[in-house]
Amino acid sequence: MTALWKDLRTPVRAMLYLHWIYSFVGALTGVFIHIFFYQKFGSVSFNALAQALFFAGVILGFSGCGYIASLVRMNIKYGYPIAFFILGGSFLLLYGAVTKADAGWFMLLNGFGLGVYWLTLHTFELTETQNSERDSYSSLLSACDQVIEFVGPAVATLLLVLSGDVLKWGSYTLLFIVAPVFYLLGMGFLSPIRSYRPEPMVLADFVHALTDHKNQLAQVYMFSGSASYAFSKTAVPIAALVFFGSEKNVGMWNVSFSLFSVVALLVLARFREPENRLRFLLVTSVLFACIYALVAAWYVFAAYLIFSFVSIILKPLQRVSAHVIDLGTMETLGREGSDFFATMVFRDIALGVWRIVSLLLFIVLIHVFGEGEVAVRIGFLFLAGAMLLQYIGAN
Repeated sequence: MTALWKDLRTPVRAMLYLHWIYSFVGALTGVFIHIFFYQKFGSVSFNALAQALFFAGVILGFSGCGYIASLVRMNIKYGYPIAFFILGGSFLLLYGAVTKADAGWFMLLNGFGLGVYWLTLHTFELTETQNSERDSYSSLLSACDQVIEFVGPAVATLLLVLSGDVLKWGSYTLLFIVAPVFYLLGMGFLSPIRSYRPEPMVLADFVHALTDHKNQLAQVYMFSGSASYAFSKTAVPIAALVFFGSEKNVGMWNVSFSLFSVVALLVLARFREPENRLRFLLVTSVLFACIYALVAAWYVFAAYLIFSFVSIILKPLQRVSAHVIDLGTMETLGREGSDFFATMVFRDIALGVWRIVSLLLFIVLIHVFGEGEVAVRIGFLFLAGAMLLQYIGAN
């Protein structure tokens, strides 16, 4: 890990620090947001709708702000503090007696902040990193994310216990107060990031995104990745709550096995090369599809334990390959002679649309077949299919 770190330049290290701050807050609150909503409102379809609102916010934050930034040639570097301010401020909507409207506005605003953040991060990933170093960069990014996935739930579980059992404020109050404060740490890592002002997007970029044959083929990959991300955010947290019984038990379980994935990532990072990215993606996608199908077919605690243990190792391994492939698509699918920025923005619109379409289809099926266990099993079936499509699309 030290050797990989030494190979990175100072601006790239700053990007990693900023991403880990974002990831830490995500690890503190990510799974617990949907558990909180399900405990409060008792509806899988509402959780899916809330997640769709979140993705709508991401489109507005990423693509809407990206378009405006290109028109006025705004310095994208300032996206970091803007995103952290919006992400942190959105938690104000979860204080007190939270209604469905509050939950919906939180998801929309939080998604908007995330969109601005990913616009900024992807811009500098493409301008600061080179193809030859991206496997090392992505391995470090994911490995430390997994350390955070270990530390975050541990801190979150402690906050849940203090807030609910000691202070008697309700389990989530202290978590939703403390988590956004960590965004302030990001202000200390902005100086090494260089300025970047995108070129204005033109109509020809939009026409190319719709009509180019490679872009059309890439929609298979974008749809599969979008559906996988969307369903993992809704079905998996609810299944965790069902099988472990409480938010505190979910937190302790996540802590217990996260370190396995760190070891796997760092061991396999030495063998990652541009030539074997698809091989890693194939193996992890097939194994993921199998364990998702297992839970859908055998909806019992033992199956979920197997799924949890295997996915903790597979998720970061697959993400490293997918992450590098994602960066490649932003560089290679654009109009000849145009800046990568337009391709990146239009790609995010496609991702957001596919995520929302996936969730709306999920909501329709829930209303047809029912809530509760049936709904979660449908979600896991969707996840299995999306994983297989992801490799086909990338290939």
